[in-house]
Amino acid sequence: MRDDAQQTPPEAQAAVVDAVRSVVSDRTGVSVTDLDGIITFVNDCFCERSGYSRAELIGETHEKLESGIHHPAFFAEMREILASGGTWRANMCNRAKDGSEFWEDVTIVPTIGPDGLPERYVAIRIEPTLRHAANEREIYRLAHIDTVTGLPNRGALLRTILESADRSSPPKNCGFLSVSIDEHATVNDAFGFAVGDELLAVASARLRALTGDQSLVGRVDAHTFGVLLPDAGGSEACASRACAEVAERIRQSFSGPIDLGPGVSIEVSVSIGFVVFSCHVFAAQGIFGAGQADEVLKRADVARKSAVRAGGLHRVRQFTESMLVQAQDRAQFGHELRQAVKMGQLRLHAQPIVDADRRVVGVEALVRWLHPERGLLMPDEFIPLAEQSGRVVDVGAWVLDRACATLQAWQKCPSTAGITLSVNLSEHEIRTAGFAKRLRERVEHYGLAPGSLQVELTESTWHRDVESTAELLRSLLSAGVTASLDDFGTGYSSLSYLRDLPVQQLKIDRSFVSSVANDPRAVAVTRTIVDLGRTFGLQVVAEGVETEAQFETLRVIGVDAFQGFLFAPARPIEEPILAGMLPDAEA
Repeated sequence: MRDDAQQTPPEAQAAVVDAVRSVVSDRTGVSVTDLDGIITFVNDCFCERSGYSRAELIGETHEKLESGIHHPAFFAEMREILASGGTWRANMCNRAKDGSEFWEDVTIVPTIGPDGLPERYVAIRIEPTLRHAANEREIYRLAHIDTVTGLPNRGALLRTILESADRSSPPKNCGFLSVSIDEHATVNDAFGFAVGDELLAVASARLRALTGDQSLVGRVDAHTFGVLLPDAGGSEACASRACAEVAERIRQSFSGPIDLGPGVSIEVSVSIGFVVFSCHVFAAQGIFGAGQADEVLKRADVARKSAVRAGGLHRVRQFTESMLVQAQDRAQFGHELRQAVKMGQLRLHAQPIVDADRRVVGVEALVRWLHPERGLLMPDEFIPLAEQSGRVVDVGAWVLDRACATLQAWQKCPSTAGITLSVNLSEHEIRTAGFAKRLRERVEHYGLAPGSLQVELTESTWHRDVESTAELLRSLLSAGVTASLDDFGTGYSSLSYLRDLPVQQLKIDRSFVSSVANDPRAVAVTRTIVDLGRTFGLQVVAEGVETEAQFETLRVIGVDAFQGFLFAPARPIEEPILAGMLPDAEA
């Protein structure tokens, strides 16, 4: 009980109670509070329904009965209406002394004094039917609670953000973190949605335990959670540090394996973006207010996606305005890329692969984009965007069709009839339904010789699902399409899966090639890869060869074929592939 609680003067209290009794029944709960919300009167019905005695309620606030069901915005709206002298009505769920919940139809009326201002508040509480109460509770949960995790949903988070800043002086800085479980989609695919939901439940429990009572955790979308820090710090710098500290605790909590049931234990990681904001500042900028709280979520999510693109273990980024500009640029760039395929702006270049005698034995196809304003763009300038947007499937289809048409033409010329052509595949392509069937049909349509077309895959392309990748490669091999493992030697699982994937070629990563002439360790790794190739009957290719010293060392080690600027840069595939290779090369 509050020591400074003041009872309503007897004469005033009697007048109020008499007025209320004239309009309510004995089964109606009544309470009276002062302007600070301190209870000064309760009737017998209210005590009976709540389980508290009159002595336990007088001097307290109605927070004593809060069930935790209602959103903070629910009470903020109530306070705003009552402060303006209005009458507030709603269905409310309270918690009794024994822990049980009960619903009431509540009407709160301010009593107005001679000065026209509220003097006290009278709450009239009518108990609804059980069915009505159950319906109200279910409607509330459907509207505000995520059914998988039991956390507030996106809409509930948005409403809380609107009330999260202290509008008094000085204003508080708030923080919002967007946290994605990176492996959620993989778990769904590999083990089913029930296990995926279990991962979300475990993640939500960890987040609630980590962030404490001074924050609100909610589920924003399929694999992303939101963490709201309503009072992150007095200054923007303090708030940024508070958000970064919470982000680091979250990241470390998800650094180990998670047990999701019998036989299912996986390593997971998180990507986190956060934004520091003040409702005062946002309002001044004209970008924050009712209906615009999603600006906070959007900014945190832009930062999170920036963390995903950055990769690595420490995937945490704070939002900056430049990120929003870059996101808008990427959206425009993505639209332009879609048009590039339709408008014929893509170009296919090719870099020769030679044997130990510098004779051209193959070619790697490399896509370029002749942008109408930015000029000729290299793959690293647009392929990552194409992968993020899914547009890489369209780009890949164009590359494969152009490559097959080129091979068909080469097979008609004696000087190029035996040259192979390889194309790079992305994970999006090989996971697209019917990809193998369409590629086999393309090979048949162009009448390509077996072994003339080769596909290259990096470990990031296939390591998520080795079994389906192996099945895909076996299907392609039956149509005469061979496969190469690109960047071999850099992935942690390359060796363990080498025997499971039906490939015919290994390409040594350029990081080893660049130092092979002066680093004994690079020589040892390269020799090991060559020995593996011999054991498995695979061709070994070194890419990124730039000096004669590198070439000579690789020849001595026993590498089968070589690719790099030492022999030729990538040129438009329309040019004669042998031109300029050697003084006596055929043109």
